[in-house]
Amino acid sequence: MKRLIPLIALLLFAEAGYGQYFTITSSGFVAADNLDYAVVDFPNVKQEVLYNNVLRALTSMYKDPKEVLSVVEGESITVKGYEQEAIIDQVKVSPIQIGKTTYKYDISYTLSIQFKDNKIRFNRPSFECRRWYEGGYKSGWATGWSYLALVKTKNSKYAVFDKNGKVLSQEARDGLENHFNSLIKEITEKSKAIDNW
Repeated sequence: MKRLIPLIALLLFAEAGYGQYFTITSSGFVAADNLDYAVVDFPNVKQEVLYNNVLRALTSMYKDPKEVLSVVEGESITVKGYEQEAIIDQVKVSPIQIGKTTYKYDISYTLSIQFKDNKIRFNRPSFECRRWYEGGYKSGWATGWSYLALVKTKNSKYAVFDKNGKVLSQEARDGLENHFNSLIKEITEKSKAIDNW
């Protein structure tokens, strides 16, 4: 028991240090207190410095920053990103199937960042998950995009939540939260490393 207590404390501190900026619900991402934005404090740092450091960090993170970033000089940055096979969903394709089929979805997203003295505001991300499929004999050899909806409707085959807010895909839910929380953490950490502040 004495060995277990330090391990539990270590796990709790590791989780707290991770930075859970957003959680996902059936209505989209929400931050603490059900706000649609998360604020990261940077005491004693001017707005202009925060903006420039985040812009430099984002420029280093993307292959072609001019295609991904839109800016309002000194005030805000919008990231329009795309990542292949970033979100995983495991589903039973048929009732008689043993195990699950794994689908990997590409994700396109928009993340807006605003700046004030001592603070960076991350507005809740918007996103779309899709994967290319090539059908077989039963589907008439159809090909096209299949989408992972946030909330299941009669037109969506796969979704993260049902219409009552129950989680249908824990893997996709966790993947979306981890993707955006990790992205925000990377942006803040890289911006802190610039100019050694």
